[in-house]
Amino acid sequence: MPARRPRCATLLARASLAAALAATAGLGCSDSTAPAPLVAPPFVFVSDAEGTLGIFRADAGTVARLSAAGHDDREPHSADGRIVFTSRRDGNPEIYIAALDLTNAVRLTTTSATDTRPALNPAGTTVAFVSSRSGAPRVWLMDADGSNPRALNTGSLTFVPEGSPSWSPAGGHIAFTSTRTNTSQVFVMPAAGGEAIQLSRESGGAFTPVWSADGRFVHYMALAGGHRLVSVPSGGGDPRSFAEDEMGLSELTCGGSICLATVGPLDAAGDLIILSRDGRRRAVALERAANDRQAAILVQP
Repeated sequence: MPARRPRCATLLARASLAAALAATAGLGCSDSTAPAPLVAPPFVFVSDAEGTLGIFRADAGTVARLSAAGHDDREPHSADGRIVFTSRRDGNPEIYIAALDLTNAVRLTTTSATDTRPALNPAGTTVAFVSSRSGAPRVWLMDADGSNPRALNTGSLTFVPEGSPSWSPAGGHIAFTSTRTNTSQVFVMPAAGGEAIQLSRESGGAFTPVWSADGRFVHYMALAGGHRLVSVPSGGGDPRSFAEDEMGLSELTCGGSICLATVGPLDAAGDLIILSRDGRRRAVALERAANDRQAAILVQP
């Protein structure tokens, strides 16, 4: 007589995964080998849900608008209990810093140039950003109160467009993009200055680098193959696919045990998803009719 199958196994064999989970919920069935569910910590994101772009907060399924109407706030980044972001409330893109609920906002840049893509270092002392104040878009640094602005010497000619600065988790290095090789590629260099190392060699270009939470890898978006996410060792090495989707993936941000990304970067209704640290598992973080994108995990003080 064949061995009798456990009741949980029989249910799983006869039903779809979702139906089986519902059917076994009251039977005391569990799989100790199943990975922990992907859960997003509190984060902010940019949306046009109310007509104009603004920054919203998502926490345990609750969404609340933080930006005032008409401010056109975007590109949030969080570190050390604060948020830096770009705002067009003054008619020109400028960098602001604020509390995690976007209150007590202070304007950090005051030039007629275009200042965008701010990133606050983990210690909360220095902001990296992109500015056209010297001509071509370049990576600049300033103190977190807006003082002491200075161009980051990346080793390329000053007319070469560069951008998308991203701090390493320890704050000692900055990843950025440069067109010094004629296409946009990802480089990494010491934040204090020094030689820049080229990490990507994508035929269609590499964009928007972001560090893994442990600092071992730099992830970026590659255009070749349709807006896919690629991972490369932060010290240099062979790239590998991190995550792909038929709708395209972009705007990755990582922290703790998860990453967040935008699905459908060219669509008018981008959705936000959660990715595991290795990019192999995913779950829905936010799915709405609005164009939701540019997520940033909130870092408490």
